[in-house]
Amino acid sequence: MKMILRKIPAVLLLLVLSTAVYAAETHGMTVLEREDRGSYDCLLVEYAVPGNEKVRSFLLLPHAASRENPCPGLVLLHDHGARFDIGKEKLARPLPSAPENIRKSSGQWVRANFDGVYFADSLASLGYAVIVPDMLYWGGRSSELCRRWSRMKFCGGEGDPDSVRTAVYEGQRAVYDSLMANGTVWAEKTLVEDAAAAALLRDLPCVYKDRIAALGWSMGAHRAWMLAGFCDFIVSGVSVSWMTLKETVTMPYKASDFAMLVPELRAEHDFPDIAHLLAPRPYCFLSGRSDRLFPEPVVREAFSVMQEIYREEGVEGRLETVFFDGGHHCGKPVQRLVVDFLEKTVPLR
Repeated sequence: MKMILRKIPAVLLLLVLSTAVYAAETHGMTVLEREDRGSYDCLLVEYAVPGNEKVRSFLLLPHAASRENPCPGLVLLHDHGARFDIGKEKLARPLPSAPENIRKSSGQWVRANFDGVYFADSLASLGYAVIVPDMLYWGGRSSELCRRWSRMKFCGGEGDPDSVRTAVYEGQRAVYDSLMANGTVWAEKTLVEDAAAAALLRDLPCVYKDRIAALGWSMGAHRAWMLAGFCDFIVSGVSVSWMTLKETVTMPYKASDFAMLVPELRAEHDFPDIAHLLAPRPYCFLSGRSDRLFPEPVVREAFSVMQEIYREEGVEGRLETVFFDGGHHCGKPVQRLVVDFLEKTVPLR
């Protein structure tokens, strides 16, 4: 496992080792539902993750993929967006069995942030196998209060959705504190679970074991570069709209900070230091010039640090750091940039 061990706190090093062990375990995957979507199937699957838990994900598999004709695999990770009733449904079209509020919420989110494109479906139609897991507190793992909000918002349920939405948003603090009381950091738990999804995907007979990439937008971008940094069988990745310097993330933390907070890591290391663990693998970071969450001057400085790390590692050119016109958005032009990079680093053939 290619690591610069002196740069990793002990707790994160143990996390890396746990993901490596998990990759050799039995996933116990069960297919709960399946929908034929023309050139690919969308499966709702359930499988084991470390900690004796079960997680559900969408798994999109091209019809043409087989043991004799494998395809690359993509771990596609959803954003935060303070929208918790949907997770995997932000990236893959809901199954017909999904409740009306979930279908409506999903459609609104994709129109607002992805130019109406379900990115997982788009990638599967190109020939990639794609897994899209729910993170704790999103989608199928959201709270009952969140599900109530969703029914109010999208199906006219009784109640005040704005007050409920605030309570759901602030509930992230309770999730973080509850996990910490048991010695678990939320973001570390997410990393282990994302690695489990990647391991499941890699172990499918119809997927190239040496062509697994991670990608995501917004919080999904953070999850993707963390996964690639701490999981050595991820060979490439793309992160859209999440890179900064830790000086911009100050206390008191907002509720939305807690899902991505790794205190021990951040005590010693800045966000762009992840490049030490990404190198020498190819990776692409994309950021909008008018992104109000991640202003260009700060991102440009972070990108400069990352490029210098790749130069020091002797692999200059393998890291792409690109600014696109627009804000915190993953529309069709940005999706095209993502696909272009994937075609270079995890080719279909």
